[in-house]
Amino acid sequence: MNRKIGVQIIVFITAFLFIFTTLSNTVHSIPPVTQETLIVDITGNGDYTSIQEAIDNADATDIVLIRNGIYNEHSIGIGKKIEIIGEDPSNTIINCSGNIALTLSSAYVDISNIQIINTEEFAITTLPGSTGCTISNCIINTNYKGVAIDIRSSYNTISDCNLIGFDTSKQGVKIHGSYNVVENCDIQNFANGVLVIFESSNNQIIGCNIIDNENAIDFRLDSNNNIVTGCNIYSNLQSIKIWQGSNYNLVYLNNFWKNDINTIDEGNNSWDNGAKGNYWDKYQGQDSNGDGIGDTPYTLSRGNNDRFPVISRILPDIVTAPTSVRHTTSKSDHTPSFAWNPSIYNKGLRGYYVKIDTNSEIFIGDTTSWTSSEPLSDGVHMFYVWGVGEDNTTSSYSIITFSIDTSIIDTDADGWSDEDEQQYGTDPDNPDNYPLDSDGDHIPDSVDTDDDNDGYSDDMESSYGTDTANLNDYPTDTDNDGVPDDDSSDGKYTGDVDDDGDGLTDIAEATLGSSSKTGSDATKIYIGGNSYYLVDVSQDSYYDVLYEPTSGTITGVEKHGEDYLLDVDGDGTSDRIYSTSDGSVSTYEEQLTLPLAVWLFIILTVILAALFIIPKYLKRRPIKYRAQRKPERIIKRPLTEKILSISAGDKKDTVEMITQTRALLQHIQQDVEVYMDKLHEMEQQFTVMHIDEKEAIVKPPKEEAVTTEEKIELPEEKTSELEETQGVESKVDKLLSQLDDKDKNQ
Repeated sequence: MNRKIGVQIIVFITAFLFIFTTLSNTVHSIPPVTQETLIVDITGNGDYTSIQEAIDNADATDIVLIRNGIYNEHSIGIGKKIEIIGEDPSNTIINCSGNIALTLSSAYVDISNIQIINTEEFAITTLPGSTGCTISNCIINTNYKGVAIDIRSSYNTISDCNLIGFDTSKQGVKIHGSYNVVENCDIQNFANGVLVIFESSNNQIIGCNIIDNENAIDFRLDSNNNIVTGCNIYSNLQSIKIWQGSNYNLVYLNNFWKNDINTIDEGNNSWDNGAKGNYWDKYQGQDSNGDGIGDTPYTLSRGNNDRFPVISRILPDIVTAPTSVRHTTSKSDHTPSFAWNPSIYNKGLRGYYVKIDTNSEIFIGDTTSWTSSEPLSDGVHMFYVWGVGEDNTTSSYSIITFSIDTSIIDTDADGWSDEDEQQYGTDPDNPDNYPLDSDGDHIPDSVDTDDDNDGYSDDMESSYGTDTANLNDYPTDTDNDGVPDDDSSDGKYTGDVDDDGDGLTDIAEATLGSSSKTGSDATKIYIGGNSYYLVDVSQDSYYDVLYEPTSGTITGVEKHGEDYLLDVDGDGTSDRIYSTSDGSVSTYEEQLTLPLAVWLFIILTVILAALFIIPKYLKRRPIKYRAQRKPERIIKRPLTEKILSISAGDKKDTVEMITQTRALLQHIQQDVEVYMDKLHEMEQQFTVMHIDEKEAIVKPPKEEAVTTEEKIELPEEKTSELEETQGVESKVDKLLSQLDDKDKNQ
């Protein structure tokens, strides 16, 4: 290294250390923010028994932890940046007694894991300015026809909440603000599941189940640039309404099914993302190329279209909550019964858990009705039901509030109160005369749209010719998705395009050779953000092909232990591996075995590098001979001895490998010759320098130097090393000759 450059580097490092030390002495450390946890326990085993009292005594960033129990509080004000966390949303309950529960007047308030019941105008409201708040994993039951969550600010997130209305409560979520997110929520039994109003823009509604509402989602009064995606919107009177000057909203990759009215769009909005739109159960177009997209657009209203309607319903990756939960017995019956519509899960449903109030949960198996075995006291109670998948994934709760009043008069003890019997025209004094109720849901057949409660309406069953009063007689529906496999004989109902619900249309399965009636013969996976299907064509419980529905490309798969190797690009080489244990897809690289010739090349390269680079490095450095120190002799193993030991170890080399090896050694021989020339030159230089220094001791300084033609005697160690090096060429020639003989013999 140049001495000047070295000095400059040292000066630079010294200056840097000086400046850094000076700065570090002027910067003061910031003390950590303290965060305390204040415990609220109604039994008195915490810091407070009142939620409001704990909030009043909390500092910013503190946590208010609410233990299980029923807290009879309302109009709780939160004006600090704190976290409010319940112990368990099913057992940490705020009973508002017909009032507002929580009012947020500060930004960045987090609320989670609580249940709110008996609300009035609002359960939770965020005032203007209360931005950046989160409401997660909460259950809100609005008994007094109010709003579950009222958002009047921006940049808030509502996630994983279960919002239940009462009759026609106003809204599940009402938004007057921008950049809010409603995600993974179950919203049911409201006038509007989600209402976006008054110039509210850039809000997102993602992955929600919006069911049994008068209107699922409503955009109005200049609410623009909002997004709805990944939602299941079903069993609503109307699905989505966009009106009153609302434009440029985007609705795509949602499921619309069993809605009486699909959409009303009075503006300029998009119903697809340019490649895929939504699933519509009323779409009657075809998919001639089997790419999963309808050949013709789906017409909405006022000239608006879904240009790329999705043929198959997009099954949820979560267990949906049971819907239409009903109290099916009289209020006078203190052992009540309940019924509900089933949950949906793409991996299969194992059954349901139920409980009443804060009692222990009970697993009841795969049934959609249940009767309490324990008598209940008079008063208001809560019934919970939730689904569980085959992989033990659970849904959120579905809840109804009901009353027991044993003082209600049922003169003939037939389970129908005298008031009910008078309403439906039966005799309250005759136990054999009561309203006809085929499915026992306490809704008389005269007003029930599904008399046998089999999930298929009486009108649909009439079109398919099945018995409207027989639970076990309904149209053939392989995947039990509520859409019969075939068209009705009167043409009123269109059959399912994916009978087994595996994501592949019946047309695609016919092309592949798999069964359209077996849902287990195809598995949907994602690679690089695109959907593919592993398909068991031979029906032997092992996947045979990988199918890409957009292009229709089919490539083979290979079993690899419990997993599968995939050839995504179709070049004949596996590039992905699918794990059956967790359903993941990762990059796969084949392990290649290097031939002997390659290993030989690597070893020889390392040896030659050691022989060539080190002398070249020494040549650049001034060589000084020190007579007082005898050089150490380094004993090296001859190069040809290493080559012969490697070559002789494998007698199964092919002719091609021997030819490659011979060519390689010829190149090596050329390199050795170059090396020998450089070595001779170096030895001559070393000898001259050695003689110069030796004679400088005994001769005057001005005497003429010895010429290179004079005879030079080298030390014994140098002579030995030179002889050993000069033998390399002869040994390489001998090795090449042996390989030639071996090649001829083969």
